[in-house]
Amino acid sequence: MKKILFLACILKCGFLFSQSLSITPPENYSQEPFGAVASGIDKKEILAVIDQFMLAVNTKDKSIFDAILYKGINRIVTNIDKDGSGSSVVIDNDQSISLRMNPKTSEQFRERYWDAKVLTDGFIASVWAPYDFYLNGSFSHCGVDLFYLVKTDKVWKIAHFGYTRNKNCN
Repeated sequence: MKKILFLACILKCGFLFSQSLSITPPENYSQEPFGAVASGIDKKEILAVIDQFMLAVNTKDKSIFDAILYKGINRIVTNIDKDGSGSSVVIDNDQSISLRMNPKTSEQFRERYWDAKVLTDGFIASVWAPYDFYLNGSFSHCGVDLFYLVKTDKVWKIAHFGYTRNKNCN
């Protein structure tokens, strides 16, 4: 019984001294999101990396992936089922590219995106864009691509990406 009371006291003290979410932000805090919608040369450079990504997918050119992706990254794929429920899987991207991006296989890929929303804050950026995907000339699925990019040495590279995969597209 003493042990239970002791643990309860420790837990209660922990709650009393733990940090809580701030209800009031700092006085000089801007309520706008950090960063900004990319424009001009920033947007052009960021989307050029996404265009290279699409070229790599469509041509199955591993050397392009090697140039624009950080090594050792994972990607998250969220499958949207017919009933609207979703399930996500984390995939080792390096391993997946080695298996799927073989130009000697007969599978033909065609992925395209449009209406990309690009946000940046200096050395990080995100790109959110709807896409569709065709396998061997037939529609396979659609969804939203989400890329996270980092700029080092004046070069943008993809540090993470994920997408939804939905077979129920308009």
